[in-house]
Amino acid sequence: MDKREQEVLDLIRQKTADVEVPKSLEPDAVERMLEEKEASKGVGAAPGKRRRWGAWQTGLLTAACLTAVVGFAAWSMLDAGKEHVTTENVRDNKGNSSEDEEEISISKTIAQAESYEQIYDYYEAYRKKMEEEQASYQMDAADMGRELIAESAGGEAESNASSGSTKSSGEEMAIVEDTIDAPAATAEAGDMAADYSQTNVRQEGVDEADIAKTDGRYLYILEDNGREIAVVDTKDGKMKKAASVEVDEKEYIQEFYVVPDLKKMVVVCGQQGAGDMLVDPLYTNGGIGNSGVTIAVTYDIQNPEEPKEEGKVTQSGDYRSSRMVNGFLYLFSEVYIWGEVAQNEPRMYVPLINGEPVSEKNIYLPPIKQANMYEVITSVNLKKPDETMDSKAIFSKGGQVYVSNKNIYFYETEWGYWNGCVTTIRKVAYKDGKLEAKAQGKFDGYLNDSFSIDEHEGNLRVVTTDDDTNSVYVLDGELEEIGAIENLAKDERIYSARFMGDTGYFVTFRETDPLFSVDFSDPKNPKIIGELKIPGFSEYLHFYGEDRLLGIGMNVDEKTMTTDGAKITMFDISDKTDVKEKDTYVLKNVYSTDVAYDYKSALVDFNRNMIGFSGYTEGGQRYFLFSYDEDKGFICNMEEDINGNAMRNPRGIYIEDTLYVIQGNIIEAYSLKDYQKVDDLIL
Repeated sequence: MDKREQEVLDLIRQKTADVEVPKSLEPDAVERMLEEKEASKGVGAAPGKRRRWGAWQTGLLTAACLTAVVGFAAWSMLDAGKEHVTTENVRDNKGNSSEDEEEISISKTIAQAESYEQIYDYYEAYRKKMEEEQASYQMDAADMGRELIAESAGGEAESNASSGSTKSSGEEMAIVEDTIDAPAATAEAGDMAADYSQTNVRQEGVDEADIAKTDGRYLYILEDNGREIAVVDTKDGKMKKAASVEVDEKEYIQEFYVVPDLKKMVVVCGQQGAGDMLVDPLYTNGGIGNSGVTIAVTYDIQNPEEPKEEGKVTQSGDYRSSRMVNGFLYLFSEVYIWGEVAQNEPRMYVPLINGEPVSEKNIYLPPIKQANMYEVITSVNLKKPDETMDSKAIFSKGGQVYVSNKNIYFYETEWGYWNGCVTTIRKVAYKDGKLEAKAQGKFDGYLNDSFSIDEHEGNLRVVTTDDDTNSVYVLDGELEEIGAIENLAKDERIYSARFMGDTGYFVTFRETDPLFSVDFSDPKNPKIIGELKIPGFSEYLHFYGEDRLLGIGMNVDEKTMTTDGAKITMFDISDKTDVKEKDTYVLKNVYSTDVAYDYKSALVDFNRNMIGFSGYTEGGQRYFLFSYDEDKGFICNMEEDINGNAMRNPRGIYIEDTLYVIQGNIIEAYSLKDYQKVDDLIL
């Protein structure tokens, strides 16, 4: 929950502290009512999936129960997991803008800040708008609360008259949260012929940090305390802790890289609050002082048992994500501005890189003339790890990042209260540590995750959901729309997507699982060339060779329309116009998988014929390892309990013929010849 959201809740509580809450507006009753409203409108995700409330949604629900006045605010934020709901860009079904639409720049060039004062004006516009919205909430609260109370009381009376109890929808609905980057085509480094696995990444050739890595002999593992990386020697099949890297007590490790070719390890850390800024009077009433700091520390691991620190860089903001390409680190952090700031004190509202404010020329303005956040990007040459090579700050209201092999795309969605949304997107080229703004554009709808956006031969392909329909758009190098397919799969929403060359695949869900195949060979005229409908839905797609597409998701009982277990599917995509469900395997006792929300937790290696992931059962977490046979289908070679702290998702890593299942401070080793346990280690 950000500062503005907290201020809204505090204001509501203060103004309505003496209001008595009827039973019909207690948390469970309000949640049931909202779910029934969604169900009646066909809103939500797959039946049987658990609702995943965000902090802002939970806060609003709590405030509703305390004050009986926030039904409007809570209801407006429940559609398809949308957070940060605003009144901008409300569009009707014909694409026309409503009166309260915030103007989006039509320029294809990303505006560069002319001065810090201009940045200040953009933030002030945002702050004043938020004050107006808060005042509006306060003025309308009583009316909204009375309406909600009256509706609830009427429903309660009707229910009591007929059955003496409150009617429930009888099924839980899901709001699926997006993952950080957050995770392209054959995008698995682990697919290469190698003696050890690598992190499952979003884009082939673009490495990502993780919580467990290997260089082919040593395992590097983030321990439970969050401040130490253990170096574990696996020589001769026996594990022993050989060394560790520990960060300062004020810091905590987010994730890290191991770069075997350069004999480097890069540890990405966070530090809550901006150090001395927390006690600086300058930040008492507002600013960026509480945004945290992101730190990248590079170590020489020529001898992994004696890591040596080589350099450190810092930047304002909470760590968001990072990428590693050709020995250059690209680091992303997110900075919030809050409260009142002084125009003549840029350090209050401009991010700092190694302690110095980002220069005006390196700050990119948003397409909308107000903002309260930055996406900070810095690059570091690992040969000079104590300095940043380049830096940019993208002024925004919050969004996501997709990184192709040449460009960084930052996209953010402007939500409408009731009908529609628009996603703005900005493109920053990167090469050998240099960053350059290229273009900006927009398209209707929102992206399910970063697998729904992909760059190919200079064009950008996206699959989006907007209200009750879905669309496919193609944007050129200037982010101008050149091709589109609209109004697809009415009353469903996109669950997963994957692109390979000129073809894209995406899954939607409501009652069945349509897998669509799209031909992008003519970017100006994309075409749906195949559609396969099956029960259930795939939450993660992964190419398995050239003619097979692996889906990992949930099975749905066709009679009850509830999920009854995890499901893995092998699709035959040899004929893109006639995709077939070749084989399936249902894990009846598994009600969720980590892969659905964390693609890095998947171990998928076509060359080794290995599919590994963790799942949740009534008895706890288990690790599953499958192989695939064209004649026999999926073969479950291993199903083992996972031991350890479940604070972070498990990882499966192989070195030659040994699989290491890692959960927190516990590592368990299994032979890939007979799948028997051969060793374990507690760090």
